[in-house]
Amino acid sequence: MSFAVVVMVLGAFVAGGAISFHQQAKPRWTVVLLALTAAAMVGYGWYAWFQGR
Repeated sequence: MSFAVVVMVLGAFVAGGAISFHQQAKPRWTVVLLALTAAAMVGYGWYAWFQGR
C-alpha cells in the first residue's frame, strides 16, 4: 500500500470524525478544523497518487 493511499484513508477517517463532531453539536471551530485537515490530507493523497509518490 502506497503512502498516498494511507494519507487518503486517514483523511477519510478524519472526515468521519468531523461529521461525528457536527452531529454531536461540538464547537464549530473543531468541526471546521477537522474538515480542513481531512480535505488537506485527501487532497495531498490525490496529488501524491498522481505524482507517483
